[in-house]
Amino acid sequence: MSAGRAVKGLDHVVVMVDGIDAAQAAYTRLGFQVQPRGFHKKLGTANHLMIFEKDYFEILGIVEDTPFNAERREWLKQGGGLANVALATDGADIAFEAFKRAGLNPDAPLDFDRAVDIAGKTEHAAFRTVRIPKTNMPVVGFFVCEHKTPQFVYRSEWARHPNGARGIRSVTVIAEQPAKWTAELEKYFGTGSVRREGDGVVADTGTQPIHYLNRRDYAARYPGITPVRPGDHPALLSLRIDSLGACEALLKKNGVTVVKPDAGRLLVPPSQAAHLTLELAER
Repeated sequence: MSAGRAVKGLDHVVVMVDGIDAAQAAYTRLGFQVQPRGFHKKLGTANHLMIFEKDYFEILGIVEDTPFNAERREWLKQGGGLANVALATDGADIAFEAFKRAGLNPDAPLDFDRAVDIAGKTEHAAFRTVRIPKTNMPVVGFFVCEHKTPQFVYRSEWARHPNGARGIRSVTVIAEQPAKWTAELEKYFGTGSVRREGDGVVADTGTQPIHYLNRRDYAARYPGITPVRPGDHPALLSLRIDSLGACEALLKKNGVTVVKPDAGRLLVPPSQAAHLTLELAER
């Protein structure tokens, strides 16, 4: 048996977009250092990354119809938005075996890469992922992501953003019956990893938490924000920033509409961020 952890926290978040050019422009306007477009030829997708020191999020679009992206194309028919949480792992094979034992019916590990420019030289960022099918999806689409070449993804010069963004704080999911997902979530994160919080639940991933809120509590926590989808869905990405005041000034200068529900947070509505709602806070 290989030593190592199947899941050791959150690695990155995937935001599906219908129109990657417009999404790239939107995230530049939001003050992110948006990485040049990468192509996953095997998957028929293209992406742009917003890199932080230990995690990142990506906007992902379809550029060619393939069997690998059929499910994503179907999902996009209802609009884009937060789609997946990629989990960090000590190894895709370790996660595959653990997920099989947990009854999650994982797909076999998938190898793919994308070209990246490093100081004028083309390198290939390589990954090994294990996807869980929709039948075992606790609203969020989880998969594990093994970085075979982390040096071509996590680079300090790419983690400097004009808006002061420093990393992912949490993910929020709308679920009308949050507690019903507890048993399924514990198959990923372990027994006792999910706790009640009011009428909602919080999953401890090992790093950043994932909050499950019903629609009423979501509306109270994020006033002025209309969810992009009916029913249960991943809804919001919360990011840590250096200075709320500086970030607010930059967004105002760039003509971005924001909601300020209290002195400690800014909310960027989905109309401004390619169907994703962003929460920005200093801590």
